[in-house]
Amino acid sequence: MCAQPTPRPRERDGSSPLHRDASTARPPWRRPLALALAAAAVVVPALALLGLVAAILVGTRTAAACLASIEAPRGPALPDCRPEIRWFALPSRLPWTHRAASELAEELGVRAAIADYTDAAVGRPDGAALVGATEAVATAQATVAAGTGRVTFDELGPACGAPSLGREAARLGDRRTLLSQPDRWTDWHVRVHTLRAALTEGDLQRALAIAKEYAAMEPRDEDLRTTTGAILCLGASAEAKRGIELLTLNQDDRASRRYAGMARNWGEVRAVLVACAARAGVEPPPMPEAPEAGVADAVEVRLAQRARLAAARKDAAEATQRATRAIRDLLGTSAALDPEARGDLLAVVLAKDEALDAAEAAALARPDDDGDEPVAGEASLDGAPARAEPRVPTALPASSLRALDWLPERGLARPVIAGSLRARAAARAAELAAAPQLSPSQADALRAAAGALALRAARELALEGDAPRAVDALDRLGPLAPEAARALARSSAWALVGERDRALDLVERVDLAAAPPALRAAVLLQRAELLASSGRRRDAARAAVLADEEAAAARAAVPASEAMPARAELALLDARSRWTRLSLALPPGDSPLRQGSPPAQLTAGHAAAWPWVGFASLDAPWARDDQPALSRALSAWSAARDAPPPTRRALRYAALRRRGDAPPALVPYAALSAQLLGDGEGDPEVWLDAFLALDASRFSLRSYAFARAEAARWRGDEGSAAAWQRRYDALRAVASDPARAEIARYLGI
Repeated sequence: MCAQPTPRPRERDGSSPLHRDASTARPPWRRPLALALAAAAVVVPALALLGLVAAILVGTRTAAACLASIEAPRGPALPDCRPEIRWFALPSRLPWTHRAASELAEELGVRAAIADYTDAAVGRPDGAALVGATEAVATAQATVAAGTGRVTFDELGPACGAPSLGREAARLGDRRTLLSQPDRWTDWHVRVHTLRAALTEGDLQRALAIAKEYAAMEPRDEDLRTTTGAILCLGASAEAKRGIELLTLNQDDRASRRYAGMARNWGEVRAVLVACAARAGVEPPPMPEAPEAGVADAVEVRLAQRARLAAARKDAAEATQRATRAIRDLLGTSAALDPEARGDLLAVVLAKDEALDAAEAAALARPDDDGDEPVAGEASLDGAPARAEPRVPTALPASSLRALDWLPERGLARPVIAGSLRARAAARAAELAAAPQLSPSQADALRAAAGALALRAARELALEGDAPRAVDALDRLGPLAPEAARALARSSAWALVGERDRALDLVERVDLAAAPPALRAAVLLQRAELLASSGRRRDAARAAVLADEEAAAARAAVPASEAMPARAELALLDARSRWTRLSLALPPGDSPLRQGSPPAQLTAGHAAAWPWVGFASLDAPWARDDQPALSRALSAWSAARDAPPPTRRALRYAALRRRGDAPPALVPYAALSAQLLGDGEGDPEVWLDAFLALDASRFSLRSYAFARAEAARWRGDEGSAAAWQRRYDALRAVASDPARAEIARYLGI
């Protein structure tokens, strides 16, 4: 009989008394703990991630607010936004937030560095601080290059480009930084700014040294290549020959290539090239044959240059005859030629063509004259004797008699003719006008031409620094201008050579009772400017108010049927008088704004405080009677000048973003801009360098230097005035050299 097997309890099924007791004794908290730990394993990383994201969002908001406060009304201390980088420190160390946090930290560092640099020019202008802030910008530039390499930043404020010390220096007109390391700049436009900075300083040798460095780098951009080549042409023969090589490349390139359907003309480059070859003593390269792109424009400039250079040829007489014949052909066939260009070319013919008779000269001076009037001594068709007395010539425009209007325009748009040649032409025209065979209209044409030539001769001689000869040329005007006009022109000649006391005496003694309103306004305006330069601020303010009232009366008296040129001249005189009044008038005794102007008040947002007027175009709406933009701009400037320091600081930042709208009245505009700085708030020269950096390219370097010198005198800064006067004198010496005249004009000198 087999024994029955005894069943054994299964382990861990709870049937064993041992396990049944152990199961009953398990703590109740173990399962919840396990669940809590599992949840924590999920939630804690999520919370950590969300916390880092929240830190980035908070840091972005606080950093952006701090950066925005820099351009808002504030005290003199620049807000330090760099501590806000703490929000991005930890997130930048973790892989899932590294990229976003690192980019924001980089952008904050970039904007803080640029803010330091800008504040040294705008917020609290200081030359030493400007120099000290350059290293931070250079460091930020290197950081971006080694980091993200981005070209734009737009997370913490308005979009801005990647940091570049050269671009920032050009933007703020920091000539010292641009000139300290010219070989460091890689952008072609920064190099052009560097060359212009050397010219603005009046340092031709420095400009030549930099141009030689850039020429050795074989510049590819044609604007840099042309600027470099033209500056080299101002140097010695060896430098000029290298300039010829660069200019020839541009001439041939413009004549043969189109870019996106666009072509650039090359007549001005050709004129510079020919002048450069003459300085180097070599023959200029040939002109392009059958050009397929740009054309050889600037015909008037090149014809006048050809006549000037003919005297240096072996066959001087024959070459001069050919040149003057070409000019006569152009004058005779181009009735629509610009009046000023016609006068310039007429001066060349009158001075150089001895075979020109009176009738031919009159026909060239007034090509639209039908010549049907009988000559003196003959009878008219009805048998009555012909009128032999001269007609009353048209009065000279008042806007052409003021010193500040005599300063040269930028560029080589018109022929370059020496003042001595213009004076000879004026004398010849006056002599030919007395010829008995001329009709009254022909004689009038030559007398008017003689007056215009004498006035232009005086202007050029004064710009060359020869006031006595300029005054002698003005004495030839005779009955062509009233005494007040001649006194104003003489005053302008002396003012441009620095004889301000003599210039002021002329406009203070002149009798204005019989003068027309426009001429009275011009005389009073020049009187106000000269008084301000002499430190007589109260007298200058009164003269400016009187000038503005006369200008308003003159403009109101012009009928709607008046020709557009005359209306444009009055609009220009009117605008200049209003800017001068605003700059010089001292309330409460003198109102800075004309009666009927909008009230002097600022808009709610400082960024919109400066209305755009459009002064870059002289036929823009600002010159029309029904356009209020100019009045609004003047009122905004008046309110800005009287605002408290924190508001003025914010307005300077806003003005920096609205540059490029400087009026033709650059002297009062610069003087008024300096008034956005109160006593002890910073260096006006550093601020003006930044504020006018963009507008300066619209004016010739001589005009800019003269305006800065006068603006410094108006505010009593004799040191700055002397520095700018030295620069003006150096630029005048270059531009007055006939052999370098076309080159200097092309360079904007």
